[in-house]
Amino acid sequence: MFHPIVKGTYYDMGYRYGTIIHKHGFRVEEQPNEKLGFGRKSEGEIKRVFPEILEEIKGFADACHASYENVSAFMHSIGAFKVQPMCSTFAAFNGDDVVFGRNYDFFYSFKKFTESYLTCPNDGYWSLGHTDVFIGREDGINEKGLAVAMTGIAEKAIKPGISFCLALRCVLDKCATVEEGIRLISNAHISATDSYLLADKEGNMAVVEYSPDKTRVRRPEEGNDFIVCTNHFVHPEMQEMEDLKERSRCNWDSLARYSTISAMLKERSRGVDAKHAQKILANHSGYVCSHQNKIMLGTIWSVTASLGQLQIFRAEGHPCKAKYKQDLRLNKALQRRA
Repeated sequence: MFHPIVKGTYYDMGYRYGTIIHKHGFRVEEQPNEKLGFGRKSEGEIKRVFPEILEEIKGFADACHASYENVSAFMHSIGAFKVQPMCSTFAAFNGDDVVFGRNYDFFYSFKKFTESYLTCPNDGYWSLGHTDVFIGREDGINEKGLAVAMTGIAEKAIKPGISFCLALRCVLDKCATVEEGIRLISNAHISATDSYLLADKEGNMAVVEYSPDKTRVRRPEEGNDFIVCTNHFVHPEMQEMEDLKERSRCNWDSLARYSTISAMLKERSRGVDAKHAQKILANHSGYVCSHQNKIMLGTIWSVTASLGQLQIFRAEGHPCKAKYKQDLRLNKALQRRA
């Protein structure tokens, strides 16, 4: 996993990282006409929701000696022409702090692209985020103690709009609370069908279940101090938006992972801490720690965080084997800024 640090203006951040990876041989592939057309149709929504990120895309393209249109089409079409990610995430309030946990499950071939970014924009919140694609993020925690993670859903429809990884980056850069994150995601036109778990240090938590045609917000069930999100819709009004046949083929273990995580959180009640979160994410009996070796897919990173204290731990690889190590880059950057 690469550990880039990007800071400054949005153009600077794109140019800085683009320069680094171009020197190491990265080249932007020519995008097919279908993606170029989709990117052009999506541009207006990006300008409305997150215009700053277009400057980062431009800086990245310039550094890689690639056309803006080509890089832009690639970023805007992520998720709309997708290979489905299989992920698990949760948040729990233990009486003193909110604990966030997340496994990112994908094809092992993507390990070589994984990145843990410290992102320090001049005009946005600073964050520590993880991804397997430059510029966008798939999970992260920002300086305000807001955590967000996406999980893929077997979709019935795609429409031009902001890609999930740019929407998630926008939340990290612009939102301080769960409610702000909900408003941003709910009011955006996102191109694909996904779920977004949000949790903040004040104990608020929710899942936005999103499709291009309908969006609903799910809160913790009555009596629970936690919320869980895997790869299926739970809100009864959203289940018609999911392709159940495709889910049974690609995300066959989603229900098992959801049930296992929920049961382990209920069992511990308010005793959930980083160590217990890591135990949950390393669980094999409910497929939470994924090892689908026949198709070369499994957990390629795992993250836990205590949001009030901004204590972030990451295992790079299967959490049943890889050791969780604390990442202090965000804490140290905030101390230097102060």
